[in-house]
Amino acid sequence: MISIINFDRFLMGYTLAAHILIVTLSIALSIMVSLSEFLAIRKKDVYYGVLAKRLSKALIIFFAVGTASGTVLAVELFSLFPNFMVLIAKVDILPFYYEVFAFFLETICLVIYIYYWDYFKNRYHHWIFSLFVAAGTVLSAVFITMINAFMNTPSGFNIPVYISTGVLTDINPLAAIANPSAFSEISHVVTTTIAAGSFALLAYFAVNYLRSRNQEARNVYSKAINITALVGLITIALAGITGDSAMRGLLTMQPLKYAAIELNYFHTMVNAPELLGGIMVNGHLEYYLSIPGVQSMLAFLSLNSSQPVPGLLSYPNQPWPPLFVHLTFDTMVGGGLLLGLFLLYLLYRIFRRKPLTSRIMLYGMIVSGVLAEIVYDSGWVTDEVGRQPWIIYDNVMTVTQAANTSPSVIPLGIGIIIFYLIIVPFTFYFAARVIRNEAVDKELEKEKGVQWYR
Repeated sequence: MISIINFDRFLMGYTLAAHILIVTLSIALSIMVSLSEFLAIRKKDVYYGVLAKRLSKALIIFFAVGTASGTVLAVELFSLFPNFMVLIAKVDILPFYYEVFAFFLETICLVIYIYYWDYFKNRYHHWIFSLFVAAGTVLSAVFITMINAFMNTPSGFNIPVYISTGVLTDINPLAAIANPSAFSEISHVVTTTIAAGSFALLAYFAVNYLRSRNQEARNVYSKAINITALVGLITIALAGITGDSAMRGLLTMQPLKYAAIELNYFHTMVNAPELLGGIMVNGHLEYYLSIPGVQSMLAFLSLNSSQPVPGLLSYPNQPWPPLFVHLTFDTMVGGGLLLGLFLLYLLYRIFRRKPLTSRIMLYGMIVSGVLAEIVYDSGWVTDEVGRQPWIIYDNVMTVTQAANTSPSVIPLGIGIIIFYLIIVPFTFYFAARVIRNEAVDKELEKEKGVQWYR
């Protein structure tokens, strides 16, 4: 039974990891398409027009595969964790309904946007549909994140009664949506998702700029780099602010999770040090660097705070999360700081009006794209594994209580694993070919013939 539960865990984590790759690109592409067309109209620039059309074709590919992937995830939730879905259906089902309407908005507007591109006399009317497409993709992420926030800080029902009797009482679906961590988690997930997708696109544009020998194609990639870098700058700054707020929220809402992430092995303490690295060896903390007082300073925004931070030994009667979440947290923060240093240099070049297409900048963009995905995935691992063994925190429901322990889930899981091993590489391959098409001269000539550019 334990091995089947671990298989459930693995399969859900594997599927989410694959789905996240598709989602980050879908959201970033929807925003890039809208910005590209707006600049094409505003500046009467055919290069932005060609860029918008190319990116919209890639967006269709990611949208189609993302839809299939979302369906697979829905099947998994019901198949792998049926008891969890029973509780969600009674208490917090509204975000799932709202997500469907966001999907409808995205689908309808994307169809109109793509297939009726040349039917609008007023180009701004056509561009407005790209805003609805972007809104639909972002709102889908918002509503799904509401479910995750509920899992971290459940509300909307009588928790003590449920824990003691297993009976759901005093159900309030609106209170479940407005749970304590909803706003901080949504704001952080949205900004980090857009940032990760933007940096992945930035790396891709940089690679193609270096590979291309067609000057017109390089002009298109240069425009793409400029606007993607701007989006990345804005969202990574917001991600840092929202991430700091979310981390400090753990102090009161999920103190044991906070203690595991910070690897606070001792009892509650004041003027706590910040630990870099570190693992537990035979009950002792080893291989770490301690910076005195920094943890408390960051937690309470004070140089001499007398407020305590939680320690793991304060919770001897509760199961601890796997302590490797401290290393994934360090990876996230360390990678984020490296990204910040690169972005400062990027910001410097923008203010000095220097081109962003020097070789050192392009190679920096490629590295930052890879690093951004590592940071983003490390953040998700830290959040989800840091909640273990609870699928719904605050002693409401463990993964073991929620999981399907029937061996019948294994053939389903193997099929899903094979599905993603095939579909994800092909998705990125075909989307890359659509954007990378070097036959740009004819596209530019066709765009120049369009009346609204004149």
